[in-house]
This record gives sequence, structure tokens and C-alpha cells, in this order.
Amino acid sequence: MNDSSIPFERLEELLFASTNETFTDEERAELNALLFDHPAARNYAVQFLSFDAVLADSLGAGEAARHYASKNKKWSDEKWFEKVRRFSSRHRALLAAASVVMIMCGWLMWREIPSSDLEAKPVGVVQHASRTTSLEVGDGLHSGDWVRFDKGRVAVKFESGAKLAVEGPAEFKIVSNNGARMVRGRATIRVPGKIKGFTLDTPAEQIVDLGTSFGVTIERNGATAISVFEGSVELRGRQHASGPQLLAAGDSVHVKGSSTAPDEIPYKVSDYLQTWQASFGVEAVEGAMRIAEPNERAVPGKVLDGEHLLIFPERESVELPAGFVVSATEPGSYQSRLGLKQQVALGAPLAVDSYLIQFNPGKSLTPNSPRRFSGTLKFDRPVVGLLFRAAMLNESDAILGLPSADFGGVFRRGINDSDEVSLSTDRRTLTVTFDVINGVDQIRVLVASNPSSPHSN
Repeated sequence: MNDSSIPFERLEELLFASTNETFTDEERAELNALLFDHPAARNYAVQFLSFDAVLADSLGAGEAARHYASKNKKWSDEKWFEKVRRFSSRHRALLAAASVVMIMCGWLMWREIPSSDLEAKPVGVVQHASRTTSLEVGDGLHSGDWVRFDKGRVAVKFESGAKLAVEGPAEFKIVSNNGARMVRGRATIRVPGKIKGFTLDTPAEQIVDLGTSFGVTIERNGATAISVFEGSVELRGRQHASGPQLLAAGDSVHVKGSSTAPDEIPYKVSDYLQTWQASFGVEAVEGAMRIAEPNERAVPGKVLDGEHLLIFPERESVELPAGFVVSATEPGSYQSRLGLKQQVALGAPLAVDSYLIQFNPGKSLTPNSPRRFSGTLKFDRPVVGLLFRAAMLNESDAILGLPSADFGGVFRRGINDSDEVSLSTDRRTLTVTFDVINGVDQIRVLVASNPSSPHSN
């Protein structure tokens, strides 16, 4: 970045203020942002504070001011003298030296560490990347790697199984196989199954999951909003002197700074629907279709919607044995009576993520008055199996549905002869058309958990 874009005047004011007891959290966040964004600002800060400490101690405040004025033509001799003389030489030297240590240590904690300096084995893999050129699906990420992008979305699956889906503009760092540090952006974090302990560090908070999904929004000044969708999290920032603060599903807080207590804010999921969707590997949804929100996901039998086909993400990384029976495994269009009744056995064991697609209007449709709904969704991994028949859905609920899923109230599962399901040749795009008469139309879609599945090509 061009040095002319750096507000040196403001940087100098913040550096002076940082040695004062009245230095505020807002000023600290502003200084951090300048240091993070501008390498030249970091170099200037180190030179300024260290040189100032030495001069103030050995030459005295007046001589230091005159020396700075001779080296920095942007500011007058009087201005530097007025600022420097506020502090005794010994006191200022100690404060400035301490500031140098804090800035250097802080930057080393956040600096980009080349992957070649770390273990060769990636601790995460890019599972989703849309409208961004910074990464591609399948890229491995190592501890210490930074990810920065201005627009689009990126989803990372960690070695632990945790998933982090981020919307730009964003900047985050891979810390370990079960943790990350995020400086800016909006994200959904999901920790499925029995995984626990994923840790997300932000400038304002440390968030530790207890088996959950949650969203975060980090502003440029470091202020952080947190909303818990499922399960619970602990806040372990340094402002929680009496112990971690527990947040449960439905809780939302806003934290202004690392020394500021969280403030409750209204719970709102709408800001996170794009990253929520991306965290499940759904790249795009079109037509009369939407993804179920967090509070709907576990209760498909109770969710009524007369205007949309709903996508319910279910269990992830389920190991299916060879011989597991599904309705279809190949690309094509499935509509005829014969096609809907066929059975195909999987030829090899597969790890899959499951999705239930449903239309359940409740009483919003007049009996025997059909309505036709169509929608398209694109996955970031290949579809490896489709289940159309009611018996298959019933039998697979126990292993593919969420453990606590409520299917109560659903009748006439499966689809009708006039319904149509089409799978594209690359196995990633599914088009569903339901011609609804009575009851509930449902299918189950099995997607490869691993992007490098044999069906990926």
C-alpha cells in the first residue's frame, strides 16, 4: 500500500496517546487497525517509540523534540517539543520501551507465518469458495496461514471436523486443527457431532464452543457481535475476570473492546443466512427453495411453508457401508413410476452428509388442488445418492436424520409419479419439481463429505 495513504498525523497522535493512562479502547482498536493494515505504519511505530525512548532518556525532552523536528519535516519543532515535554524523561523512556515491546509482541502474534516454516500437513481444507480469487476448493491450509479477501465467501473444514464459513471483506488466521483467529468479517462457525473446544479469537473476545453453531460479526475497529444458533459457547476474554460467560442458543451480545463487558442485543439470524448456508456446502439456491434456519433444522415435521421447498441439513460425515440401498446414484432425470421405485446399492463404503428436501404447506393448500413448486440448489461436493421412497426415508431417519429430529405430523412421505428430480452431469446441481396434491413431499439427498470423493470428477 502506498505510504501516502497512511494517516501519519493520526498515527503519531495515537502513539503518543498510547503511553498515557487515558488511552481508550477505541483508540487502541484504531491504532491496531492502522498497524494491521499498513506495514509502513508498523515500521514507523517501532522507530518512533524506540528512538523516542532513548532520546527522551539521554538527551532530555527539549533536545529530543528538536531532533525529531529535523528528521520529520511534516511537523514543526514546537509541536514535537510540546508533546514530548509532557513526560519526564525517565518515565517516558520506560513507557515508550514498554510500548515497543507490546507492539512488537502483538504484531508477531498476528503476523503471517509462511507455511514452509510449519508442519507440512494441512490442518484445514477449503471446502467452499465463491466469488473470490484468493482460494480454490481443495486448497490445504496450515497453522499460521492467513486468509484475506474483499468479497465472496470461503468455508474451511478443519481437521477436527469444525467448519468456518466467512463472508468478505474478511481476514482470519488458521491457528490449529481446531481454532482460528479472526480480525474482520462475518462468519458462521459450526462444530457438528461430538466435537467440542473449537476456539475463535477476535480482537474483543475469545469464543470457545461447547458443541454448537454460532455467528460472529467483527467490525473494522475490532468490536464483535456474537449470536448463538445451536448449543452453547463460553466467552473467555480477559474482561471476564470472574470466569467464563456462558451463552446459549438464542443469545446475542455485542462486545466493544477487550476490556469491555458484553452488552445484550436482539437475536437476529438474518445477517448470517449466507454463511449459514455456505457452512453446509450449499453454493447456491434458486427458485422456490430456501435453507432451513437454525431453529427449524431439528423439527422438519413442525415447519410449515406454503411458498418454498425447504432444505434441512442433517447429519454429517456418516459412514455408509457398501450395499446401502438408495433410489438413484447416477446423473439424470427421475420422474417415471419405474424410476421412482428402483433400488440401487452403493458399490463401496462412503462418508456422506445428508439433506432432507421437503414441501409441507400444512393447511395452506386446498385438498386435491395441486400446486407446482420448483427449485435448484448447487452443492460444493458431488451428490452420491438420492432417496425417493417413503420406506427408504423411514428406515434411514435413524442414521441420517439429526439425533433429535422431530418428524411428527409428516404423512405420505416420498414423492409422487408426477414429481421430477434431476441431477446434473457433474453431480453438483439438483433441480427439484414437486407437484403437490396432498400430504408432504420429501426426498433425502446424500452428498460426499470429502471434496476429493471419487465422484468429484
